[in-house]
Amino acid sequence: MTHIFTLRQARFWVASAGVAVAVAACGGGGSASLSSTSQQGGSSQGNAAPNTGTQANPAAPNGATNANPAAPAAGTNSNPAAPAAGTGANPAAPNSAAGKNNLPPAPGLPKPGAPAGVAPPPPGANFASDVGVTATQINIGIINIASANRSLGPPIALASQRMTDATVRYINDNGGVAGRKVNLLTCDDGGDVTRARACYEKLKTQVFAFVPSETFVTDVIHDTLAKDKVPWMTWGWFKSEYTDPYMFPCHANGMREASNVAKWIANNTRPQTVGILYLNVSEDIAAADVAAAVFQQHNIKVVQRIGQEWDSPDESQHVLAMRVANPDAIVSFSWPAPVAKFFHDAQGQNWSPPKGFFANHLTGDPGYGPIFGDYIKGHVTTITSWVVPGAQGQTAADENLPGLKFWEMLTNRYTGYDIVGFHLKYAMGHHITQSTIACTKIFGDVVKTLGPNLTRARFIQALETQSFDTGMGVTLKWPHGDHGQEPYSFNKEYLYQWVQGDADQGFGLKRVLPDPVNA
Repeated sequence: MTHIFTLRQARFWVASAGVAVAVAACGGGGSASLSSTSQQGGSSQGNAAPNTGTQANPAAPNGATNANPAAPAAGTNSNPAAPAAGTGANPAAPNSAAGKNNLPPAPGLPKPGAPAGVAPPPPGANFASDVGVTATQINIGIINIASANRSLGPPIALASQRMTDATVRYINDNGGVAGRKVNLLTCDDGGDVTRARACYEKLKTQVFAFVPSETFVTDVIHDTLAKDKVPWMTWGWFKSEYTDPYMFPCHANGMREASNVAKWIANNTRPQTVGILYLNVSEDIAAADVAAAVFQQHNIKVVQRIGQEWDSPDESQHVLAMRVANPDAIVSFSWPAPVAKFFHDAQGQNWSPPKGFFANHLTGDPGYGPIFGDYIKGHVTTITSWVVPGAQGQTAADENLPGLKFWEMLTNRYTGYDIVGFHLKYAMGHHITQSTIACTKIFGDVVKTLGPNLTRARFIQALETQSFDTGMGVTLKWPHGDHGQEPYSFNKEYLYQWVQGDADQGFGLKRVLPDPVNA
């Protein structure tokens, strides 16, 4: 294998190995393992992994503390998501008035109410109203690829897991939601769909809902999800997430991004020929097809299409194939690990397409510069659904979005500026951490409005009948019957180019205008 990583990047692999050891110690190995979020104070209750003893949560910076949050007194109604001083307005408050607790059930969903055999609570008091809910606690879950080292699981999935944990801690530190604390249960599938299904089976009877995390099972779990009727606020990687009535995508679909970036290239860069890299999965094959159709409409010839694998050990032959085809530009709809190897092998062959690379959101995440290497500076432009805080060429309005200030506050208070070995000037994480902050925040806000009678059916109904300002420039909405219905939530997109930076080991991002989508 070509030696593509610098000494700086070696720190990442050392950190990754440490994560792998931690997961193995928790029983990660060949089967799914669970851990409960770490909260300051309180007693351990509702741990998803029975008979395993206390476990360090890999998402928590202070891993030795692993007790569940203390239960607040019944009837506590503190605002669960009041921004820290100076952070601005609540970035994800639902439009309905607080205390609107009589939403009707969605058609075809279970009738709200306490499970059979549960004694009615005193009037106005919290009670065990549904799966994963007690009078004092609400369990939520994530399934992710945190230990998938060759697929860059630690900096991708572990970063967003830590930020989800930070959001939960913030909610609990500010009184919880309507007298209940939130408890985060995590399960590491290692990037394996079979293990991911085992994670789901373990969690489905213990969590009230799932929040965004990186797992490939979100494309194949639909039949089981429909049977179990579990709400899942997802990472939006797969188009099928938009058609599942129990999934609520929190990020743009890859095919939409492919269309948007291809149109931008055609109208602004105007190459005569292009090459396309794509991940060899159905979603990115479809994204490549969408982009190719756009290029054909603009009389731009696709001279090479190359499929990559999640954990490809070498990309030198793919670089040679692109060199032979000699495209003016290359467009990538792939995953950071094989793309990083392609960049390093292209640098080793001293070759790049004359009009550069254009790539999906995964290639432009803050902090990934050291993984890709100096080759990307001035060569790689990426599309994303969220404003990147701290990027060059941005307006004060962009930088002061309340959702970004909230993200920065969480980073300062709970996580630190670090992505598994990389110290950053940016807020902790990447675009899926932005998605999970937005949707975990929305989760808390909606749950507060539903009060004591918290059920999955009423939660789904609330999500489908409102819209939610994330505070990051995107208003999320999931209309009943079609969660991707027009006008589509992500009708704003942004372009960033990797450039020389003054910090973060010399890597920076610069806003490229015009924006590809600005509805």
